[in-house]
Amino acid sequence: MRQALLVLVLFVPAVGSAGGAQRRPPASAPARPDVFLGYSNTKAGDASLHGLGLSGSYPLGAALSLVVDVSGHDGSFAGADLGQLALLAGARWSPSSGRLRPFAEGLLGGVRTSVSVDVGGATISDADSDWGLALGGGLDYGLDARWALRALVHVRLVHGEGAWDTDPRLAVGAVFRLGR
Repeated sequence: MRQALLVLVLFVPAVGSAGGAQRRPPASAPARPDVFLGYSNTKAGDASLHGLGLSGSYPLGAALSLVVDVSGHDGSFAGADLGQLALLAGARWSPSSGRLRPFAEGLLGGVRTSVSVDVGGATISDADSDWGLALGGGLDYGLDARWALRALVHVRLVHGEGAWDTDPRLAVGAVFRLGR
């Protein structure tokens, strides 16, 4: 048993570096602009909407970045076709710059929601543009100096017709870091 542990201790690190040196960002790497693209899911009332999320960030300092987030979702519920398009901007705080980068963010902007229903051969449609606020955060897992995987969670608050609607949003995808 001891011999097996000794082999693992000596062999496993050698295998991990056998493919050449892996490029990892240094622990104190300066923040760089990045672009995220991935799958996104949100709940609008009882409807589950699927779509894409696209965001970009620009560093304002070591831990603070300006973020612009665009997401589009669609789906159907109870015979109605639903769509939601959001454009939000705000700030992201990320206290770490290593391989694992947790972050928190707050975004504000507009959310356009559309609904259409087919009734007796005719289509009835309605669309609203409302204020939206997203609070949440996530985690980036660095693959190398440029690429990372991201998972994020937002609670999106949409203010329309005198009431607040609370819509959770989940997104997963890839991050590409710009610059050197």
